[in-house]
Amino acid sequence: MNKKIINQLLLKGKRTTSEKIWLKSIKFFYKLFNKNHKEFINRALINVTPLLKVKQLKQKNKRSQLKEFPYIVNNANRISSTLKFFLTKTNNKDEKKMHKKLINELLLATKNTGTNISKKKSLYEYAFVKKKYFYYRWF
Repeated sequence: MNKKIINQLLLKGKRTTSEKIWLKSIKFFYKLFNKNHKEFINRALINVTPLLKVKQLKQKNKRSQLKEFPYIVNNANRISSTLKFFLTKTNNKDEKKMHKKLINELLLATKNTGTNISKKKSLYEYAFVKKKYFYYRWF
């Protein structure tokens, strides 16, 4: 799991900076809580993983009409989309505070609050609105 998080944290292709950020965030977590960070991260990722996504397709006959339909996401894609949810929120050029932002987002996710959880809920609501197109799953 650490390698996946480091790969998502890459800034301009520099692996060493992403590793430093990740290690700083783990050290910061140990200063705050003195608990196992693996369980903490797993709980946060489980709370944020989306089971549904909405896909857009253009119809060939009609020019500007898009059809949106929900589909169930595979297990491998769930993890990568979850990491993208977390890290797009925390990715900024300010590397000094990035480890604190990452831990704060993980804390909010373990408590089922925060922007990531609200983003997941809004995605589910939108997929529920578009559920009449659910049977268009052919790709």
